[in-house]
Amino acid sequence: MIQTIEIICKPCHKCDLMIQRISYILHCIQNQSGLKLKYELKLNKNIHEAEKYGYNVTQLPVVKINGDIEFVGHVKEEHLIRMKLEEIIRQA
Repeated sequence: MIQTIEIICKPCHKCDLMIQRISYILHCIQNQSGLKLKYELKLNKNIHEAEKYGYNVTQLPVVKINGDIEFVGHVKEEHLIRMKLEEIIRQA
């Protein structure tokens, strides 16, 4: 189950778009499946946090789900985000 989603990024259009996409996809999954997901979605503006994992500013945003890095950089393919979120939910 998804408990936490952390997006590491300086405030910019890429992290705003990622937050919108993740929120929308999870909303759709909840509506289609009837599940009620309780998760915390937070934006970590400390870009030095990404450096701990070996990523630099040009590779942001970094998306961690339940503490694991799942996405790095601008993900244009929304279906990839959906597939990963559904996979994590199924594993619960």
